[in-house]
Amino acid sequence: MGLSFRLGKIPVRVHATFFVMALFLGLFDPDLRELVAWVAIVFVSVMLHELGHATMGLAFGLEPRIDLHGMGGTTSWSTQRKLSTARRVAISLAGPFAGFVVAALVVLAPPLLHAAAGIRVFPPGRLGKFVATNLWWVNAGWGALNLLPMLPLDGGNVMMQLLQGITKGRGERPARIVSIVVAGVCVPLSMFTSVGWWGSLLAVSFVASNWRGMKEAGAREHDAPMRAALEQAYAALERKDSAQVLALARPVALDSKTAPVRAEALQLLAFGFLLEGRVADADAAIAAMPRGFSPHPSLLELRSTTAPRPHP
Repeated sequence: MGLSFRLGKIPVRVHATFFVMALFLGLFDPDLRELVAWVAIVFVSVMLHELGHATMGLAFGLEPRIDLHGMGGTTSWSTQRKLSTARRVAISLAGPFAGFVVAALVVLAPPLLHAAAGIRVFPPGRLGKFVATNLWWVNAGWGALNLLPMLPLDGGNVMMQLLQGITKGRGERPARIVSIVVAGVCVPLSMFTSVGWWGSLLAVSFVASNWRGMKEAGAREHDAPMRAALEQAYAALERKDSAQVLALARPVALDSKTAPVRAEALQLLAFGFLLEGRVADADAAIAAMPRGFSPHPSLLELRSTTAPRPHP
């Protein structure tokens, strides 16, 4: 369940878990009016943050999509374009800085409007003070925390993009290491700040996600040189040189650590086996493909028309 709508060119989906998260963070307030105001503040603030990312992406020719969920918000892109490091950094920074603008308006606009036209932005009394204080904190405080050099926060994305540029595309692993260190420090520190136990739990989840990400980055780096062998195997397949296809694809299938590369190597092996009439071996290679990967239709077509023949 969720709420879907569009803001101009930007599709937005608000998952039910977003409201569950916002309510959970505000449950310690016994005042129902303040709880409702808190959920509205979180919704508006997170939406404006993601709109900062989305509008900057639109300016660079991307097609954004916004999702609000139990961990906050995510802006993704339905089309991929090669962007410079500077533009990627600008997209990452646009979210927090949109919040800083809102926080500045919360401080500056009320006295100016009251002095100039007698307009009160926030109602007098406790509720108005609650709204003003928390609107400032969610946009300024959360925005500042979001700039910490820790993935998946915006500050972590900025760090990774800069490291990617410096290391010519090998910046993810060091970015993950820095993220783990920073998140590890934040686990105990959060308990002594206004962030509290929620920040500690979030930091623990960031340690875990970055550890997984570091292992995955290592696997991708391990498999990257194998791309050349796979390209040569494709060329051999075009020549119908089954022996060369098998010689090139077999080591990749045995040694690869990422599912996409292993699936590709196993598919090439199946093609090579079918060229030699080794249907049982081809079936075994297809069956060994990682979960979520299916053989190409051309492979299935070749399999259906290949008659088994004895292998010497």
